[in-house]
Amino acid sequence: MSTLKKTVLLGTTSVLALSGMAGGIAVAAVPDGAAAATEPTAAEAHDASYYKTDIVTLETVPGAFEFVQNEISPNETFTNMAKAAQFLCGSHAKVIDDDGALADDWQIAIAGKVGNPQMVTFEEMASSDAVQKMTMACSCMGNPADGRDAGNAEVTGLPVSVILEEAQVDPAANTIVFTSADGYEVALPLWYVTERYCPLVFDINGAPISEVIGGTNQLWLGATSANYFARDIVSITLEERQTPPPAPSSDEARTAYQNLPNVGVLLGGEIA
Repeated sequence: MSTLKKTVLLGTTSVLALSGMAGGIAVAAVPDGAAAATEPTAAEAHDASYYKTDIVTLETVPGAFEFVQNEISPNETFTNMAKAAQFLCGSHAKVIDDDGALADDWQIAIAGKVGNPQMVTFEEMASSDAVQKMTMACSCMGNPADGRDAGNAEVTGLPVSVILEEAQVDPAANTIVFTSADGYEVALPLWYVTERYCPLVFDINGAPISEVIGGTNQLWLGATSANYFARDIVSITLEERQTPPPAPSSDEARTAYQNLPNVGVLLGGEIA
């Protein structure tokens, strides 16, 4: 009767497997001296403990996973986002009187390369048949995965496209500039605005914008990060530039934003 002998390494332990013709298997431990040669050194043991992790991986993960994109976020979400915007996005909302009264007579000047320059008042905007209510998303460009600076809101406002149509934009215009009351500007390619749903909002989730984020109005842009959502717009100017500003979705715009020194600043404590 012939016998096959072989050594099998399992981790740091060696075993001797003996297989006979009858198919039976006998396992015998290798002497302590031989097994010790395969044990990890002190340095290897240290490295193993250094890379130890509590993350558990499973081949099959049970459970139900789902998400929704049309759930309306509470106004508190946008209030907190507006506080961060005071330090990161450049535009500052107007201060409201102590009695909470808002200037309902605010207005926006439409000027530049237009055939019909005009002054649009809040009353005209709010009473226009073109006023629309729509669910839109608002998310900070610096918002990480699972971050808090994102939400959906039911916003009410007048589409910028309606204002531009009445202003009769010159065909040569290629740039649109939104200027806030404090001088902050958002300049965009004209095509970028006209190809997206872009309202001037004065109501968020059924509440005046002053009660949610402060100010009188806010520019919202579909499929665009909220650092372009300037508040307290007082003028919209159409221009013809030799080189229009980069679109928010372009690599050039992303690079410029990443180079701002205050984007990565974390503010500690409460904001008054």
